[in-house]
Amino acid sequence: MEMELSLEQYETLLKLVYMGDWVISTLQAKDRSDDEPDSDSRFADVVRHVFSQAEHAGLGNIVQIDQNNGEPYLTREFEEESGLVDILEDYEDEVFWQALIERLAHRDFLRHYGETAISQMAIEERIEKETPFHDKWATEFHENGLENIKT
Repeated sequence: MEMELSLEQYETLLKLVYMGDWVISTLQAKDRSDDEPDSDSRFADVVRHVFSQAEHAGLGNIVQIDQNNGEPYLTREFEEESGLVDILEDYEDEVFWQALIERLAHRDFLRHYGETAISQMAIEERIEKETPFHDKWATEFHENGLENIKT
């Protein structure tokens, strides 16, 4: 199967593959010990393949080959100038705040209603009754960040 992409589309594909690889690599690193190999090389194989085609596509200036292991990678300059670093930092920020809000809201929801009562609620009722806890934490963090969080 061959896919025709413009130069701009291929550059976008490189960015998407890089970001996907960054997410997968982060999760795989968290879930494995130091002596355990990557749990799924399918992702790495696709990254390697897409990156290795960059020169042929006319984008060899943004992909380099590691002299030690022969693996292709995006240059540091491209990562920074293309906005990839900013996108990933914004993503991490968003995931942090959303996860924190969701976890605190769910904790408070459980404390308020109890597991037994919640297990008997229809999904619509759960959502309706948990939403105020979510809204409370979203407002708190939007207005104050972590300022009011105490140990």
